[in-house]
Amino acid sequence: MNRRTFLQTLLMGSSAAMFAPLSFARTSDWQQQYLTARKEKAWLLGFKTIEQNELAAEGLSLSGRWPAELHGTLYRNMPARHSRGDQRYRHWFDGDGMLQAFRLGDGRVSHRGRFVETTKYRAEREAERMLKPAFGTRFPGMDNVTSSDDMNVANVNVIRHGQRLLALWDAGSAWELDPDTLETVGPVTWRDDLKAMPFSAHPRRDRDGSLWNFGAAGDRLLVLYHIDAGGNLKKADAIPVPELPFLHDFAITERHLIFLLPPMPLQMDRLAAGTNVLDSYQWQADQPMRVLTVNKDDWSDQQWYELPPGFVFHLGNAWEESSGVMHLDYVYYPDAKVLTEDFRAFMHGGRGSASWGQPARVTLHPKQHQAKQTLLSGKCEFPTLDPRYVGQRQRYLVVAEASEHLKHPGFNALRRIDLERETEQVYRFDDHTMVEEHVIIPKTATAGDGDAWLLGTALDTKARVTRLTLFDALHLEDGPIAQAALPYALPLGFHSHFVRT
Repeated sequence: MNRRTFLQTLLMGSSAAMFAPLSFARTSDWQQQYLTARKEKAWLLGFKTIEQNELAAEGLSLSGRWPAELHGTLYRNMPARHSRGDQRYRHWFDGDGMLQAFRLGDGRVSHRGRFVETTKYRAEREAERMLKPAFGTRFPGMDNVTSSDDMNVANVNVIRHGQRLLALWDAGSAWELDPDTLETVGPVTWRDDLKAMPFSAHPRRDRDGSLWNFGAAGDRLLVLYHIDAGGNLKKADAIPVPELPFLHDFAITERHLIFLLPPMPLQMDRLAAGTNVLDSYQWQADQPMRVLTVNKDDWSDQQWYELPPGFVFHLGNAWEESSGVMHLDYVYYPDAKVLTEDFRAFMHGGRGSASWGQPARVTLHPKQHQAKQTLLSGKCEFPTLDPRYVGQRQRYLVVAEASEHLKHPGFNALRRIDLERETEQVYRFDDHTMVEEHVIIPKTATAGDGDAWLLGTALDTKARVTRLTLFDALHLEDGPIAQAALPYALPLGFHSHFVRT
């Protein structure tokens, strides 16, 4: 497909329905409901709004032992502006993104947070009201959108690649920021005909340093990207995928890209009629989850498989044997209620259906065109692995876990699974702490598999502060070896990326 045809294909047909005139339903006063519920439910601190454009704290209060050799920056992204005036978003995914930088070194830890100044954020800050629709919210009087970047909140993930620091969202451009000041540079256009095309929040870095990514364009086109180690586009194209569903993550092996497609296709007629994006997806409980593999060297070489019905946000890792058999880890949900119900309920003080995922292992047999799935125990999310083993066979997987007697939504523990020995270590925080994703950082470039630190954040709803917590992965059950406490609480966020210096 040449560039002109590629561009025309994406801009015409079903994709255009995303920018149709809007219709609206009556809305309730969620902002007041949220503020009232916060008086009794401490965990709602995790869904507060940050009013100021920047946060900064030098010399955080430290405890434990911070290793001198752990020197670098933990970048983290989160939705942090959930309301303006008396209006509050209807879904957790809708809030404007605020990028965090925790800088570690020389016995000190500092913090800076700054909103990503997307087109949407700047316009609404100036107007002092919500102007554009979001993933799960459309209010009366909102402007029509002419590009996916009109809705881009850059609130999901962050990665440093080449010379760029990128804040990522699923359905629009990556936004570049200055890695030192966190000032917004602007949207990244990989090629002229790719302007504002979806560039997902979960790119995968290959062993050669290059980056793979995708974007779901409308209901039938999957855009694939390959970025070289220096940050330049090597290749991009679109492949047709019928009934393209909600798609958040993927995995790579040595020779393939792997996509799990839950039975939740986008209904373009709903979107064209003015339904918000979330409600334009339709869960189909009687349909299988589809699996698509794409050959890295020949994107026309594709294979399809089927798994039992299920929903997915995040994949762990994937790898393949010399025979071609592929193995994949992911977090399985029996349905999509976590997305359609729970993440809405949190915004006005409810608990929803209290859904959690559980770890699952999948084996794909290309010669037999068969897929086998095994569900493991536990209630978890945010699977992370040693970045040196992306696309390769690895031994350990770390997840945020919901252990017994959980008194709030989300997670209260970290769990480290030994995939080879089928054993695990678990550390459970106190009842007031909401645990977020922790990344795996190898202690040295030559450290063995598993010899690593775990670094991430946790919200203490009793002390009303966010803490940066550090574990020795070999001894997770012993608890944090060091902590750094912010003088304030941050809303709950999504994903992090550590850069050594």
